[in-house]
Amino acid sequence: MLPVITVIGDQAAAMLNGAVVIETIFGFPGVGKLMIDSILQRDFNVILAAIMVTALAIFVMNILIDIAYAILDPRVRT
Repeated sequence: MLPVITVIGDQAAAMLNGAVVIETIFGFPGVGKLMIDSILQRDFNVILAAIMVTALAIFVMNILIDIAYAILDPRVRT
């Protein structure tokens, strides 16, 4: 089960990063399109905030994966 959780976590992070491309290509409103528009307009505060939100989301996903490891495998708890 642990390798499956690892792959799911990696794919979730890839989907979050891939949202930038999808939102830009199809014009969907979201953090990805906001980041690209901010880069084009050189709005550094919005760029930093969007990067922080994305990094925080990936960080939370990694923490949840570690918690799932501890729940599923008692050897990891120590």
